[in-house]
Amino acid sequence: MDGEQKNSPLSDVKVLDFTGELGPYAAKMYAGLGAEVIHLEPITGDPLRKKRPFYKEEEDNMEASLQFLYYNGNKKSLVVDLNKEEGKQIFLRLIESIDIFMESCVPGYLDSLGLSYERLKGINPKLVQTSITPYGSTGPYEDYPGSDLTCSAMGGFLYLAGVGNDKPVRACDNQAYRMAEAYASVGSSIALLHARRTGQGQFVDVSAMESVGMALENAAQYWDLEGVIRRGRGKEAGVGTIHPCKDGYIVVAATMGKNKIMWDMFAKWMKNENVEEWEVFEDPKWIDPSYRESEEGYATFCRIFQRFTIKYDKAVLYEKGQAHRVALTPLNNGKDLLENPQLKYRKFWQTIEHENLGGEITYPGAPYEFGEMEWRFGLPAPKFGEHTVQVLEELNYSKDDIEAFSKEGIIHV
Repeated sequence: MDGEQKNSPLSDVKVLDFTGELGPYAAKMYAGLGAEVIHLEPITGDPLRKKRPFYKEEEDNMEASLQFLYYNGNKKSLVVDLNKEEGKQIFLRLIESIDIFMESCVPGYLDSLGLSYERLKGINPKLVQTSITPYGSTGPYEDYPGSDLTCSAMGGFLYLAGVGNDKPVRACDNQAYRMAEAYASVGSSIALLHARRTGQGQFVDVSAMESVGMALENAAQYWDLEGVIRRGRGKEAGVGTIHPCKDGYIVVAATMGKNKIMWDMFAKWMKNENVEEWEVFEDPKWIDPSYRESEEGYATFCRIFQRFTIKYDKAVLYEKGQAHRVALTPLNNGKDLLENPQLKYRKFWQTIEHENLGGEITYPGAPYEFGEMEWRFGLPAPKFGEHTVQVLEELNYSKDDIEAFSKEGIIHV
């Protein structure tokens, strides 16, 4: 295997990415492995360009959205108005050479433009079209408007995060969208492998709601088999409970179920630290989940344990817990992650120079490491229409054609 093949394993794959707030991470995975990813934007621009936060609060700068910059790094920008006939013809000519077409359009939108998958596969039989939508392209919900919040709620993720009769809790950022994009990336790879073996492309239908449902572990089975609505564990003493410390919070799992071995290690740690009232934790009643769930049990645990934790930073508590084989971990914030020695050692964070912004931005790096391949963050996200001329020239459009398209508002260069 030569160096180029080793470092760019998908250099022969071409992806057309027509996504906005939902979908861009899926194509980013291909760009990181060397695929050519063309980000198709409407003439008004990708809606993600208008999403906060912005670099140095430059919200009037459509090149400054940090979300757009991250999710579209290493891609090319092609701006075409698909509502115009000439724009559709450009799109159809481009489709001839595309391996994977990823889109997050409202179901039926492309059909209304005369750009249905049936038409596209007639032009390119090997084409894999991956549709990423809130609820899927079929079914009673297909036309319902959706957002990350509604997908998290409909998929059960929002409810699962709550405790008892408390209100549901939403995870930060657009986790439902990210789940759908991860499945879209994998599903597209499987379909592409099939297409290369058989010459037959296919339509890959990814529902964010269904992707969220995959993250619920056994919540549905709890109801199906036991008639129990599963939620967060809440206030069961020492079972994934959150406690304050000197510089933030930690979470501890001192035991699970009736695991006496785990609890004995926790009790021994408290003894070794000579925590006031450590003897209380040697009582056998702590092995009983019903006691740990009781108001008395939870209050007692918090009183004794937090008397200890509040004296130390979370990093110190983490080291102490690990030394005693107790499952304790810090609740890291963004600053903690940037300074984390494990992530630094593995060179997880990547700093990219953005000449058009006049500064550097640090991003998450590779989502995985390979033994024989390399994932790269690559180039900064493209400026609006930065590669329109290049892509059209590769489609054998002349300079005069491109100038005419630009004057007529069919493209943006």
